[in-house]
Amino acid sequence: MRCLWITRQDPRPSDSGELIYTRGLLRALSAHPGFKVTVLAHRAATTPEEPPDPKLRWELHGWIPKGRLGGLFSRLPSDAWRLGNFTMRDSLETLSEEGHWDWVIIDQAACGWVLKHLPEPGRPKVAYLAHNHEATVRKQVASERGGSPPFRAALAWDAWKYARLERAVCERADLISAITPRDEALFKREFPSKPTICLPPGYKGPMVETPPPIVKGSPRRVVLAGAFEWLAKRRNLEMFLAAADGPFRHHNIHFVVAGKADPAYFAALGKRYPWAEFHANVPSMDKYLSNARIGLIPEALGGGFKLKALDYIFRGLPIAALEPALSGLPVDPGQDAIVARTPADLANVVAARIDDLEFLNAAAARALFACRAAFHWEDRGSTLAHALEDLATR
Repeated sequence: MRCLWITRQDPRPSDSGELIYTRGLLRALSAHPGFKVTVLAHRAATTPEEPPDPKLRWELHGWIPKGRLGGLFSRLPSDAWRLGNFTMRDSLETLSEEGHWDWVIIDQAACGWVLKHLPEPGRPKVAYLAHNHEATVRKQVASERGGSPPFRAALAWDAWKYARLERAVCERADLISAITPRDEALFKREFPSKPTICLPPGYKGPMVETPPPIVKGSPRRVVLAGAFEWLAKRRNLEMFLAAADGPFRHHNIHFVVAGKADPAYFAALGKRYPWAEFHANVPSMDKYLSNARIGLIPEALGGGFKLKALDYIFRGLPIAALEPALSGLPVDPGQDAIVARTPADLANVVAARIDDLEFLNAAAARALFACRAAFHWEDRGSTLAHALEDLATR
């Protein structure tokens, strides 16, 4: 089965959640018997050398344009306007001339620019791989206060266009894939006649056999890992820092934030919150995750699956999260994690639990046991392949 997979950029190296998800699914689907996948995407800044894969072909052209101003005047959201540039449209036309594709796979809503360049419904079939329920997430981000009135107006305009594009993609799609059960329920409610599947990510990183014990001498440290380039991610961080300013300082809790970010942004946060540490663009998270008592997931905005949760759990680190961030994780919120409804509540309950060693050790062990067999990329590839095969034969 020949699949044309259209995504944002080459997911190698996979240094953010969206790229990890794209690369994992790509490799899992192409490994399934009978599938050959061609990937159309922009180039990444660097691409590591890899052995050639006869079932996975890369068509990489140009780099993602940086300018966004023109997107204000487009019918497409800013991201989709940038991604669907002349280079990509020309490359798609060339690939379309190669012959028959069984499936076109639209990897996230921003790649919905491709819709107007596809033939009429029927052939090829279209699968939409959602990373978020964009209509919900973008509206939520746009409604948050912050920034100038023109900036907020631009966010609201872009959110409306994202919702419009996502609806068009779903209406054209023969299959909708969601990344969490929460998102799948939203798609099912809006498009009850459409086949849907849920594809949480797999995990290929380090995994401990048993969580390393947290003892009295363990650093009283909370760690937050992630990529902080998208506005929603930065707002989540800022809301939690504001909420934790009192409780963390009062309880002398060491807070470390590390991951992909603009160094100037982290430097500014460091001046505002001197009780916290900020490390931008670190080559490895190992030393930060191995020297903490709790891994934090404070996302109030952004939706989707929180891949950092798997990094924490499989390294034996107890997690503390806002309740919606646990969607897709087979953990008991009351027993296997520290859970709260707001950033302020989360900061307070972390401060209350940081020295409860019995709870932390038990929660880490239960979460690891619950998740150990639940996140294999091979399973995700099989689920997607079987759905594509089934629908192709109808």
